[in-house]
Amino acid sequence: MATSLTLDELVPLLAERLPNRPRPYIIGISGGQGAGKTTLCAALEYYLAQNRQCESLTLALDDFYLGASERAQLAETVSPLAQTRGVPGTHNVTALLDCLTALKTDRRGGIYLPRFSKADDTQITPEFYEGQPEIIFLEGWCIGARADFLDGRPQTPWEKQRDPDHLWRRWSVQQVEGYYPIWNLLDQLLLIRQENFGAVIDSRWTQEQGNAALSGKWQFRSRDE
Repeated sequence: MATSLTLDELVPLLAERLPNRPRPYIIGISGGQGAGKTTLCAALEYYLAQNRQCESLTLALDDFYLGASERAQLAETVSPLAQTRGVPGTHNVTALLDCLTALKTDRRGGIYLPRFSKADDTQITPEFYEGQPEIIFLEGWCIGARADFLDGRPQTPWEKQRDPDHLWRRWSVQQVEGYYPIWNLLDQLLLIRQENFGAVIDSRWTQEQGNAALSGKWQFRSRDE
């Protein structure tokens, strides 16, 4: 029987299961748009700081997106669908791996963490981080994904119409393997499940309206699109 917990009840239970280690312990948190990944990570960071004097850090996969100009090159060489950020292949996996590797070492002088503006669809001024986290939360929608999780064929009428030769779909599945060195650094993986995909679409549309209000630019102009 499923048990319902509030965020305030859940966070201490999760925190109690995190080990005390001299090196950074990396936890992947995976879930769809609006699942609560960012909220959970922020709550865990606060709880660990207040109750265990433990320094933690959250990295978002979204901050490692390729910019619009870089994805435009993918649109020319792979498929026009690669212009849209989101699928494996639209992140700078080298930068993310370098970032995690640096955080796991005994550093001197700090590190710059990438930041991505969805409103402007580009990388913005990175954030300087000087700490040495005991725990790193890596959150994103496809954290831990493997190529054999995915089907190389179009999944919707929309895809069938725009990717009839399956070029974009096969390319994205192949790109997943480039993320494996990152997944191999994970000590633990947590999946936040949502009731249905409609909730993901609603959250994505809410975000799109907020981004457009800030930048005046629309990636999608309606929930249906």
